[in-house]
Amino acid sequence: MDAEEILKFIPLFKGLPANQRQILAQCAQEKRYSAGQTIFIDTQASQAFYLVVWGRVKIFKSASDGKEQTIFLFGPGEPFCLTALTDEFSPASAMALEDTRILMFPAQVLEDMAKEEPSLLFNMLLVLSRRLKESLSLIESLSLKEIPQRLAAFLLHSSRQKSNPDTVELGFSQRELAKILGATPETLSRVFRKFSTEGILSVEGRTITIRDHGALKKLSRGETDQ
Repeated sequence: MDAEEILKFIPLFKGLPANQRQILAQCAQEKRYSAGQTIFIDTQASQAFYLVVWGRVKIFKSASDGKEQTIFLFGPGEPFCLTALTDEFSPASAMALEDTRILMFPAQVLEDMAKEEPSLLFNMLLVLSRRLKESLSLIESLSLKEIPQRLAAFLLHSSRQKSNPDTVELGFSQRELAKILGATPETLSRVFRKFSTEGILSVEGRTITIRDHGALKKLSRGETDQ
């Protein structure tokens, strides 16, 4: 599927006239990254925004002591680095979690279109509003919730995005999940073992099967002593 066909199915470009989609498609650059490959770093000048065609991308911040916190995960059809419209440098770094295909667009082209097309501007506001809500949820989780609560909330959220709510396919290692949850790999492993022993879930490789949704919901709300 070429860039113009892909853009037809992206919510960000819903309502955009065909000629405008064509302009975007013509200026798109395709990039492919292997799992673990850096897409950009936060000290890098950013003059483009990106769209995940397939694969998965994480946006993260790294501290001087080597600690890393994942901020967002993006999958197929999701745009990222919209801050290129307002900031010279990206506020965070990006890495492919698995083999990933990306379309990259000049930020200036998107900015010019947004000034002319109210539908695009409105869609951008919706995307940024959702990202703000997710950021606030992340802050709440990292500051107020214990690791079991964070894991339970993550699994419930992930299960709702799938056709089979009983199964969560991580698509990345538990070490990466630990970074997302702000935990050490050892602590996360202990929580997984505890959940498995109590019959809440089972783990086989990167596949997590939820056995007790009720218990997981209570854990996510901190209603038990798990």
